[in-house]
Amino acid sequence: MDLSRVDQAELLTALYSIGETTRFSAFLERLQRRTRAVETFVIEWSELDGWRSSRHGRQEAVLPPDGLRALRAGRVYDFSEIGVGGAGKVIRSQGASGDVWLGVRGGASFDAADGALLAALSPHVAIASDNHARLAAMQRDLAAAQLALDRAGVGWTRLDRQGERQAGMPPPASPRQRAALADGIAAGTPIAAAGQMVAVPFPDGGSDVSLALFRTEARAIDRVAAFAAAFELTRAEARIGAAIATGASIAEAASGLGITEQTARYYTKRLFAATDTRGQPDLVRLFWTSIAALA
Repeated sequence: MDLSRVDQAELLTALYSIGETTRFSAFLERLQRRTRAVETFVIEWSELDGWRSSRHGRQEAVLPPDGLRALRAGRVYDFSEIGVGGAGKVIRSQGASGDVWLGVRGGASFDAADGALLAALSPHVAIASDNHARLAAMQRDLAAAQLALDRAGVGWTRLDRQGERQAGMPPPASPRQRAALADGIAAGTPIAAAGQMVAVPFPDGGSDVSLALFRTEARAIDRVAAFAAAFELTRAEARIGAAIATGASIAEAASGLGITEQTARYYTKRLFAATDTRGQPDLVRLFWTSIAALA
């Protein structure tokens, strides 16, 4: 069965919409009206996310996972064929990210036209499910990248040809500085600097878009613990190392940690030996190139 123009406009438009608070909500609501069902549902399964259920209407249909897995892809099943009570139909489709089941349940029997509609919609539901999975994966990647930048104390903003912000964080620069960055990238320079920001060409954006970077407050977790783990240091040794790495003298480190300067010098000697460093400059270099800088 080919979808009618009305079904294409009403159902497919809703099915392929992105950004809904509840997954498939508009599509399932329209499918319920179209079939006069009591409940409509999409059930998804993937190796990455496991089981996910999206429903609309009075939620009563209980379809056991083993029963769903046993269904042959592309065939419409009546509930009675799979041991589920009441009137209803369900069809399984297979997408790139996993399996998808589309179904309707109602107080009255569904006819052949309803089954044909589910069969026609099923491939589209699989595609939409894959699109949702890809979007979720990109959102996870973006969240991971943002977390890494937060840890490192790096902020970003995307600027257009006039230096106006397109996306990202509010930049710590004046309109004139942002325009200078955009002009530099548009002129073909590989990196531009103005105020407290640097800019580079944005991938696939040509000379009309630039990525501006600036410093933010680093959101460290526990650099002392990471430094200790990386070089098998005691907590006391790692604390001295972290203090020196952030600019403190041995005397200042001792005062900040509440120990005597003599004790701090003792820990420092042990620290140099454990990390195979020769003096404070070498220790600072080691600290900020180790995993401690990532923690």
